[in-house]
Amino acid sequence: MRIAFTYNVRHASAGLEAESQAQAEFDEPETIAAIHAAIEANGHSCLDVEADDQAYDRLRAVRGDIDLVFNIAEGSEGTAREAHIPAMLEILGIPVTHSSALTHAVCLDKALTKKIFGYHRLANAGFVVVRPGEDPGPLDDLRFPVLVKPNGEGSSKGLLDGNLVEDPAAARDKIREVQAAVGGKVLVEEFLPGRELTVTLMGNPGIGTGLRALPMVEQNYDVFPEYLQPFASYEAKWFFEDSPQGKDACVCPAVVEPELRAEVERLCVDAYVALECRDVARIDVRLDADGRPNLLEINTLPGMYHDPATFSYFPMAARAAGWDYTEMIGRIIEVADERLRAETTQGAPVVVPDLGSVAG
Repeated sequence: MRIAFTYNVRHASAGLEAESQAQAEFDEPETIAAIHAAIEANGHSCLDVEADDQAYDRLRAVRGDIDLVFNIAEGSEGTAREAHIPAMLEILGIPVTHSSALTHAVCLDKALTKKIFGYHRLANAGFVVVRPGEDPGPLDDLRFPVLVKPNGEGSSKGLLDGNLVEDPAAARDKIREVQAAVGGKVLVEEFLPGRELTVTLMGNPGIGTGLRALPMVEQNYDVFPEYLQPFASYEAKWFFEDSPQGKDACVCPAVVEPELRAEVERLCVDAYVALECRDVARIDVRLDADGRPNLLEINTLPGMYHDPATFSYFPMAARAAGWDYTEMIGRIIEVADERLRAETTQGAPVVVPDLGSVAG
């Protein structure tokens, strides 16, 4: 196939902490190069298109010359930024990997995603969402401690170690701090004290090879130093995990008893189907005090960092499934192609699938 590859690249000038956090979801140039090489290694041609303010014109100019866009662009502005490139491609009538513009936009809004979880009776922690300039009130309906986090960010941007707070007064202070630093709505979410598991789902229900779960990744909080709280904070994800001391901070495949594994995977499949995800998504789950799995969030553009020495949950799960980086990229293209062919010939079926796990 003739494939265009859309992405956001992290620029070397982002050395200050504020700039680094602003580009936290962008990819390193080396990762962009690795994905480009993997696309070509799977037998396709690849045209790079950076997702900047010239992207629409570039895509419009080549739309007759490409069959598919491989999209990992996170976007840089607005609450629906991950939807920008997919929306452009919908306008231009160009097929694209990963989820639709609508699903990207919804899943980037943590509170809106949790409301959909609630509608479908999918377990998730209690929460309050606070809009800019709004008084959060007494927060009496929440069970403390709580995590205070930006409502529309990923890669732990704005979720610092100190954002786990023990009482309403500290939560109100932290809300103001997060709003000043990041802006936008703030999510105040009950903290779940149990294990944290990450499940990558690949495929599309009822189409081709169907939907499969890759080996689970578990956050190993037992190895966290005393100065870090037991959650995936910005400090933990971007500093500790990539340090020599953090080499055991994630375990894959996670050692999970069969009954719990089945329960977690079923919950993730239900979430994937409810949000109408496509091709691939990464879903984070945490156990509550009674050991029951609860959904945290869905990442419709899971990171694909190229270096196996650095933690990146989707590639880690793919390696545990026996895939190298080239095969992982090829599998995304394969399931997207299966979906597009099915949509062309018969329309996309809506099926709640039986899950096939990929053995670790």
